Order: sequence, then C-alpha cells, then structure tokens
Amino acid sequence: MCGGTSTPEESLQPTINENQNTTPEVSKEESIPPIPLVNFDIIDIYNSKLVNELCSDAQDIDSTSEECLRQYRDNLEFVFSYANELEQYMNDLNSYFQNYPEAFTEEYRNLFAFINNEYANVPQIYGTVGMKYQERFGNTDQPISTPRTTIPSSENYLDYRDVKVFEASTISDQHIDILKKYIEYTEQLLFKDKRVKRENLYPILVVQLDSENYQSAITLEEEYCQYLNDEYPTTFNNSRCNPQNHDRKADGSIGLFTDGGRVSGSSISGAPSNRECCYLFISGSFDLSWDSSSQAYVTIHEMYHIFQISNVVDFDYELQQKITGKRIGDDKRDKPFWMEGYATYFSHLYYSRDINDFSHLQNEMYGGLFSCYCGDNQPTIKERYLNGPELYNVTWESDWAVGYQVGAWFIAYLTSIHGEQTMYDFWISSQTGILFPENFQNTFGKDYITYETEFRNFITNSSEDELMSILPNS
Repeated sequence: MCGGTSTPEESLQPTINENQNTTPEVSKEESIPPIPLVNFDIIDIYNSKLVNELCSDAQDIDSTSEECLRQYRDNLEFVFSYANELEQYMNDLNSYFQNYPEAFTEEYRNLFAFINNEYANVPQIYGTVGMKYQERFGNTDQPISTPRTTIPSSENYLDYRDVKVFEASTISDQHIDILKKYIEYTEQLLFKDKRVKRENLYPILVVQLDSENYQSAITLEEEYCQYLNDEYPTTFNNSRCNPQNHDRKADGSIGLFTDGGRVSGSSISGAPSNRECCYLFISGSFDLSWDSSSQAYVTIHEMYHIFQISNVVDFDYELQQKITGKRIGDDKRDKPFWMEGYATYFSHLYYSRDINDFSHLQNEMYGGLFSCYCGDNQPTIKERYLNGPELYNVTWESDWAVGYQVGAWFIAYLTSIHGEQTMYDFWISSQTGILFPENFQNTFGKDYITYETEFRNFITNSSEDELMSILPNS
C-alpha cells in the first residue's frame, strides 16, 4: 500500500521510569555528568508572549480587533518557532534521565507536563488563529506560514529541484523513461503554484525496482544505504540502513526494498526534516508489454503524496496525521480515504489528460466501484462500502480497497461540485496547521460527516450512467 510515511518522530513525552521507589541509588563517589541545557526558558517565553503581552480580548478571535488578532497570531508563531530546538532538548533530557533517573526532580516533572499540555496545543491554536485572521481580514500583510522555515529566495520550484534516481541493474530503459517523464509531469502540475512550500518539496530519492528480480533489490539496498551513509549520515543512522535497526536475512536483504522474499511495491516514506534528509519514493515495475499505463499513473500517485506531505512536514508527526485526515478525532487508526482518494483520482485524471484519452479515467473509476478489486470473488467495492461503515471510518486493515477506490469517488464527487482549484486549495490551507475537520468545513462549506452522508445517498440512488457522468472528459 502506498502513501505511507516513515516511522513517527519520537514524541516529547518522557520515557523515564517515574517510580522513585524502584530507582537504584548512586554512590556518592559516582560522577554524574551535567544535565543538558538550552539557552532559552520556554515556559517564560510562553507566559510572556501568550499571557502577559496579549490584548485582554485577543483570544476572543471572532470579535477582537485586527491589531489584537494579528498580535495573537504573531506571538503564537514566535512561541512555535522554538519547536525544533525544544524537541531536540527534550530528546536529550529523555536520554539523560533514562541513565540518571535520580536527577528527575519536580522542576523537570513540571517541564514535561508543560510541554505535553500547554505547549502541545500551540500548533493547533496557531493554525486556528491564522485561518481566522485570513477569514476576517484577508492577507493584508505577509501570508501566514509555518515558523522557522527557510524563506524561498525563488518562486521557481526548479531552483530547489533535487531528484536522484537509483536504478535496479536489470530494469529497462523504458521503465526509467516513463518514471522520469511522469515525475516531471506531476511537478509541472502541482509545484508551480507560488503558494507551495518549495523548500519542502525536495530532496527526493527515487528507487526504481525490478519487481521480477529479487536479487537486484538486495543489491540496490546496499547501494542506497552506502549513498545515505556518505551523503546523509544522520538519516542513515535513523533508517533501516543502520545495522542496529535491521535484522539482515540469510539472503542478504534488510527489508528496505524487499519484503518476505519479494520485491517491495510502490510507496512514499520519509520527508525532509531535522531527522531525515529526503522523501524516499520506491517505484515498483510493471510488465510494459501490456501495462505501461500503471507505471505512469502510479508515479503520478506517489508524486501527489509528496505535494500533500510538503504542506505539513513542519509539524510533528501526530499533528500531520490530524491535518491530513489520516486520523480524525481521538481515533488512533489510520484512514486512507482522504489522502489516498486524492492521489488515486487525480493520478487517473492527470494521466488521461496527458494521453488525451479519458476512457482510461472512465475504465479505472468504473472498476474501482463495480468490480470487487480482488481475486477472491468478494462483493463489489460499491456493495462493501454501502454495507460497511462510513468512508471516514474505513481503515487500511478493514478494507483498504474501499478506502482507496471509494475515496477516489468521493474526491471526484467533491471535484464535480467545487472544481479542481478548490480541491488543490485544501492542501495549501493545511500549511497553517488547521485540522482536517475545520479545513474541510472552511473549504467545502459543510462538515465532512454531512458531505459523506450526501455522497453515500448519491452512490446508493444513482444509476451507473448518473455516477459516471460526474467524471470529466477534458
């Protein structure tokens, strides 16, 4: 399955043992190293910017003045700008207290409590206040952006472009030509908008596998890991390439581009951050003698995920999941319908436009609803959806095919009502940190629950011709 991200960043919650009764005593003679320090006091900064300095009615965001709401927004941005340094500091403290638990005093207990409560709410509040400022007063000053990111010096994504392709030794030139063509095609469609965070789009490390040659994937694992070790040692240490993070199999594989004796399929993982260098785009291969289209539209699909993720990589992993609709509310299960629905629908639409043949879109969308999308004679996707939970409650484990395929139909349905530009704008709005439910409501004018109910009625009560009529032919 595609569209996944890498292992979540470590949370800021302490992992120490807080049961002081079980803490081993340290002899007086034992030397304890100094506790990690930072050159700022985040609690003092928080209180200064978000308690003492604010207008008395700043938090009444629906009615306060423009000046006060702007001050609230800017102060939130200032406090949030310490997130990267703070995360590193808390990780250092975690490591320290694991080794020296007797040093965990009430002062640090209070600090962890503050980080996991008051400070943890800052990104969401910042997104909400930023959207409210835009809603009430428009972009009367600089556009709201995530703090502490590089300010682009160019509006041309090509000035940031950094794509490296690793090829399986047995892959054909035709595969590589298709791969590169549709990477560039998708970049031209999605990355040109001046609002895109161009500094978050690259580097992209692309690994083109040969699905019919397992040994070539093992060789490519070695080549790729050597490259990481040479060019991005921090990412190497955090990845499966690091010998401490994998269990090498007897055949030499480490499970990076291999899985249970088979070659891995297509996926996106990772994202540029202080822990990782790059997006990893793993590209599976297809039998081009009869299925060259899959090589093309799967490339578009995975590149669409990079566009989606680029808007939210400045937020912590858990918040990313809530912004992108993978997790809604307190449910910890990932849902494919939103991110995968977008990538599935637009990959077929964009490919159809490129080849000027919309029978591709029609055939793929028809099969994604009226076939079982399987090989074991299950009911059709449509039947499984209508007899199952709401689309936003379908998980990868419960029925990934419903999530992907009905998700694509849900995106087609919204697109037919609101247009492609509005669908694109949803992801640009996500840059502020606004959560999925609020962003959906603001973008489409109704909450996602109401819209899913209307969509389910549309699928239930429409003929095949009526369903297919919402798909574009240009």
